[in-house]
Parts: sequence; structure tokens; C-alpha cells
Amino acid sequence: MTEAPGGPRSALRVRVFRLLLSVQLVNATAVWVHVVAVQWILTERGESATVVALAPTAVAVPFIVLSLPVGVIVSHAVREMLIARAAAVAGLAAAAAALLVLSGTDAALPLLATIVVVGAALVVVGVAWQSLLPEIVDREVLPSAVLLDGAVFNMARAVGPLVAGTVLGLGLPAALFGTVAVMFGVCSVLLLFLGRTTPARPCRSESIVTAIGGALRFVRHSPWTTGLLVRLVMFGLPSSALWALVSLVVHERLHLGGSGFGVTMALIGAGSVAAAVTLGRLRARVSAHLLVATFSAGYAINLAALALLGELWLLAPFLVLGGISWVVVQSTWMMLAHQALPDWVRPRVVAFLLMLFQGTQAVGALAWGAVADVVGVQRALGLAAALLVGYAAVLVSTGLRTSVGIEPVPATPDAAIAELVREAAEGELVVRFEYDVAATHHDTFRDAMADLRLSRLRLGARSWLLEPDPARPCTFIESYRVRDRSLLLEQETSRLTVPEQRLRHVVQALTTRSAGPALTPVRPGPSTTEPAERRRRGGNT
Repeated sequence: MTEAPGGPRSALRVRVFRLLLSVQLVNATAVWVHVVAVQWILTERGESATVVALAPTAVAVPFIVLSLPVGVIVSHAVREMLIARAAAVAGLAAAAAALLVLSGTDAALPLLATIVVVGAALVVVGVAWQSLLPEIVDREVLPSAVLLDGAVFNMARAVGPLVAGTVLGLGLPAALFGTVAVMFGVCSVLLLFLGRTTPARPCRSESIVTAIGGALRFVRHSPWTTGLLVRLVMFGLPSSALWALVSLVVHERLHLGGSGFGVTMALIGAGSVAAAVTLGRLRARVSAHLLVATFSAGYAINLAALALLGELWLLAPFLVLGGISWVVVQSTWMMLAHQALPDWVRPRVVAFLLMLFQGTQAVGALAWGAVADVVGVQRALGLAAALLVGYAAVLVSTGLRTSVGIEPVPATPDAAIAELVREAAEGELVVRFEYDVAATHHDTFRDAMADLRLSRLRLGARSWLLEPDPARPCTFIESYRVRDRSLLLEQETSRLTVPEQRLRHVVQALTTRSAGPALTPVRPGPSTTEPAERRRRGGNT
């Protein structure tokens, strides 16, 4: 039976996606073998809950520091080559861990340092890979690609601990880290042979700091994106309790060794695979906010079971539920982001999303480790479960903003405006529009301009102002600044999407006459004595 184009496995029909997804599986498995191996070594040594929780924290910290700069670099680099180089660096970190174990210098700090390096490589891989997805699959199968990606990553999160626990149970930690180094090396070589699979991207025209500022400005002035990130944090903080404390539950409450820990994580991974098989059809029938709320509650049930049950066979179905819930929530966020974010800013905002989520995981893991040291592991898990139930209730009552209507379809630029911008003076510019509005439409016009203000600002404008013309009571003047004409040209061409253009049309429909843009340099050039002004006038243009 042929699967529908938007089915849960439809992305697997794309050859490049299959190849890159396979590399992702090997790379992610190697990451989690390394991280869990270090975490379990620290657990068996009898380190405190805080020190043990530093293992997942160490892999998350690089996301906080590096995600945004990497997002800028990924926007203009060959992403496949970035992934290959990052995998090679992670392989060197795994080899270093093997040498530490062989030499007997494997104290907590140097082992955690190798996780930081692996985490830094994972930042590059994660941001580059997420940015590749919309380019290697069509829009209608993107939800399938995101879901399969989440399932593969969490499958690796299950297989990795199982492999780590089995090999550590045999007393072969150095061999384990050596194998991880080889896995990273294989990924790097495969990607180097595969080469570029997507079109070349334009060279970077702004500094990394400026580009990061542009991404943050977009997030600040995009209510949809801000709402998504707030809900992400509300889930991320309590959900991190699982990854911070699960090894302590296995060791102290279930009284199992490394193999038992591997089985525990494998059950969570089985849930992620189950989600990949079933979620596509469920997502088509249930709204996004109800889906996330339901499975956030399911994740809370998993945490409560970990706190209350003392036998692995009793915990098994709840661990599977936890894996399903984790993938459902994560993939829903990422799918919405890919579908709603425009191409020019997507890598940077996806990087910010990953940074924020991994940041909550790092801070949350450290916090839950400290809480467990004070009140015990059971009470810490119970508190995290209660917070997630509260989150689910809030989500049901407030909803999750839909991305319908804000899809980033490129708009057809106004050629006359683009030519006007190309002829503008160098340096910072003031952009000015005039609108004549009937008195009966003033309130509606101001509401429409409030939406247009957010559009101008998220596309890169600053110092936006709308004021009435004192000499003409029915005339309003809109003005804002842009860094230079190259940025303004981007705003009017490559950054302009149909939803952004629609906001302009709504404003113009409320006017009897509009004029602009008038472009005025903020500071005249060396050979200019008066501020030059270029103006485009017309009725309702």
C-alpha cells in the first residue's frame, strides 16, 4: 500500500534525506554512548547527584554559548562540510577520553571536559542539520522529516546507553570510548564523500554580532515565535529532571548496574520509535496545543512513575510513554518553526530555539540535581511531574499559536522600490511614508499600523515612529531607520514574504492616498552639503 505524500514515513522516499538521516543516527548514537558512559562512570564512583547531573549539563552548555554564532555561520556555509568537520572534532574528544581512562587520569573534570567538546560538535551538527531539512525535502513532507529526525535522535538516545551499559558492564571503558571515536570518524568520512547536496548560499554581508542581533530582533517582534519559545521553556525546565536523575533512579532505587541502565534508556527510545510510526496520523486529527498538552501530561506520568515504582518491569510502559511524549512535544515545536520561519532567518532562529531548549535542559539538570541532593530523588521527580501537569493545564487554557497564515512564501518585490533603494546614498537611512486616511478609519488604521510596525522591525528596521502631520489632520507619517541600503534592499526583496506584504496591503486599503518611500541619509556623505532625498510617490502604492 502506497503511503500518502504527507504520511509519517513519506520523507524516506527522498534519497539524500535517507543518507543524511543514517549519518545522523550513527553520529547521535556516538554522542549518547559517550555522554552516558561518562555519567555512569561518575554514578558508580559514588559522586553526588550534582556532579552526576553535570554530564547532561556539560553537553547542553555549548548550545548556550555557540548556537547563535553557529546559526549565522550555517546560513552561508556548506552545511554538509560543517557537519563532517564537527564529527571529526567529536571523534578526537572520544579518543581523548579513551586515553584518560587508559592512563588512569579519568577524574570527573577531564571526563566532563570531553563531553563539552562533544556537545560543541553537536551544536554544529544540530543547527546545520535542522537548516538542511527544508532544503532537501518538499514542504508537504517536512512534518514527516522532522518527526523521523526526532525519532532517530531519541532512538540513538536509547541505543547509546544500551551499548554503553553493556560494554561498561564488561569492564571495557577505554574500548568503548575508542569505538565512539571510530563512529564519529565514519560519519565524517561519509559526509566528505557525499559532498554538497544543496545549492550554494550567498556570502555573509554582515558581522556575526550584527546577524545575531537581527535574529534576536526578529524573535522579539514576532509574537508567534516568542509564544513558541515561552512554551518551550515551560516544558524544558521540568522535563530535564528525567535526564538528570534517571541514572540515580536505576542505581539507587532499582539497584541495577550498567546493563539495567541501558535497558531503561532503550525503553525510552522504543517510545520515540513508536511516536514516529503513529504521530503523523494523530497530528492530522488533533490541534497542536492539545497534542502538546496531552503528551506533556504523559511525560509527567512517566516522571511520577519513576518516583513511585521500584521495579523495572512495572516502569517499562511508563518509560515507553515518556519516550513517545518527548518526541511528540519536541517534533511539534520544530515542525511549526520550520513551517513558519522565513528562509533568511530560519537557521539563526532555529539555532536560538536549540540554544534555549538546551539551556533549559542544562539549567534544569543542574537544578534538579541540587534539589535531589536536598529533598531526595523521589521528591524531586514528583515536583517536576507536578510542574508539567500545571504546564499542560496552562497550554489547554491558553492554546498554542497556529502557523497557518504566516507561512514564509516569498513575495514578488516591487521592482520600482528595489531600484530606488539601489540608488540611495551610503550609510544609515531614514525611510518615510505618508498616508492620507479618512477620519472614520483612524482607529482601524492605527491597529493595522501596529501590525505593520512589528513587520518593519522584525525585518530589520529600528526607531519606528507613526505620527500625525500637524499641518494636515488626516495625514499620518511613518518613519523608521535602517542600517544601510543593502539591508533595506534585503527587506524589500529576499526578506519579503507574502504574509509581510499582506500587512502592507491592509494598510494601503485604508488610505485614500499613500506616498513613499522617501529615503534620507542620517548623515550626509563627504561631498554632500544637504541631506539627499529620494522619493517614490503615488496613490495607494
